[in-house]
Amino acid sequence: METPLFSLAAAAVRQWPHETYADRLSVFLDDQPHLLGFLFNLSEDFEEEEHEALLRTALLLNEGFAHAQLNVGLITEHHLQIAIDDVTAQLDDLTELLEEDAELDLDRMVRVARSPFVFEEMRTFLHTELQDGLPEDQVQRHNLLVLIDVLIGAFEEAVQLEPKKEIE
Repeated sequence: METPLFSLAAAAVRQWPHETYADRLSVFLDDQPHLLGFLFNLSEDFEEEEHEALLRTALLLNEGFAHAQLNVGLITEHHLQIAIDDVTAQLDDLTELLEEDAELDLDRMVRVARSPFVFEEMRTFLHTELQDGLPEDQVQRHNLLVLIDVLIGAFEEAVQLEPKKEIE
């Protein structure tokens, strides 16, 4: 089952010419400075292609939420911390398995994700964005997928359920 919202958003993001991507990234940087600061701080922890894919995934989430007509407010450090705490609490036992050099159970990561369906969609997007697929290194793969779940959580935490009120 595939959601048309994220499929449409993924198709749009993939078709953006470089100029459009640069423009959208610039607007996104202005709109979400905490989120992009968080992602930019991770740049040394990932290969350039992986980091670029994380940025594109954040833009995809932004597009997907917009297609769903969900108003995402400013993602703050507080939203990020809530998402990080929630995701890491769910993944403690998976981390122990990784430390034992066990095979990463992607299906289990999907099951414990904050939003399993959106997580699966973002994992698929990330996999196709990376030319060689997800990293072979289990820990690096785990870290990328945890970050995807954190991104989803941060967007969900920042959704404003009430429409913006007009200023009188």
